[in-house]
Amino acid sequence: MNTSKETNNMIISALLLTLVVIIQILGKNIPQINQFFVGPMVNAMLLLTVYFSGVKWAILVGLLTPVLAFFTNVLAPPMAPFIPFIAAGNLLYVMVFSLFRNRKNLDIIGVLSAGITKFLFLYISATELIRLFALGIPEPVREKLAITMGLPQLITALAGGGIAITLFNMLKRRIPSLR
Repeated sequence: MNTSKETNNMIISALLLTLVVIIQILGKNIPQINQFFVGPMVNAMLLLTVYFSGVKWAILVGLLTPVLAFFTNVLAPPMAPFIPFIAAGNLLYVMVFSLFRNRKNLDIIGVLSAGITKFLFLYISATELIRLFALGIPEPVREKLAITMGLPQLITALAGGGIAITLFNMLKRRIPSLR
């Protein structure tokens, strides 16, 4: 294992995770910035972590994202029982994308597959699994959760993937070591 490469991957992942936290805090504190800005940007950072640091680091960023959102008061306390589902959705998103990432010109298929997978998992989790596991989420929160984890998740996952592909391709043309 190349230690300097792993150190670079860790630093890049930490920077992208920091950007995620900043974006989430901005979304919480500036009402004009909503889920349709924050969601795509978080998803873009997850896939950029795959591009720059690899799936291992992207999984870590994806698992930490909802936990840090909770500790920074971005995620409301009644949503705490749903943190593992959000983390698992992020995990699925980066893993499915990474399956296509290493194949020539399949990044768009990867984003579509990953976005649909994340959306389906989160929607089923919000509508069925939380009842099955009796997580004690109050009914009004469950209703809002079902809406939030529905179609908006698909839109934000696909938009975030599009942003990530665009940014990576722009950077790849300008930074020879990314080719």
